[in-house]
Amino acid sequence: MENELTFTEKVKGFFNEVVAELKKVTWPTRKQVTTSTIVVIVVVILTAIYLNVVDLGFTYLMSLLFK
Repeated sequence: MENELTFTEKVKGFFNEVVAELKKVTWPTRKQVTTSTIVVIVVVILTAIYLNVVDLGFTYLMSLLFK
């Protein structure tokens, strides 16, 4: 039981490990983040347009079917 760590020592060790792992991370550059953000926004807009067109098509078909 001599080697047991206290709660505060465990927490301190955990955060020291977190800091060590974060130093290993390769962070993206500002240009990479900007490019990725633009790609995501464009894909979201195109998906919204596509789903809107599909919805309008189904609405039209349903109006013809239940007329």
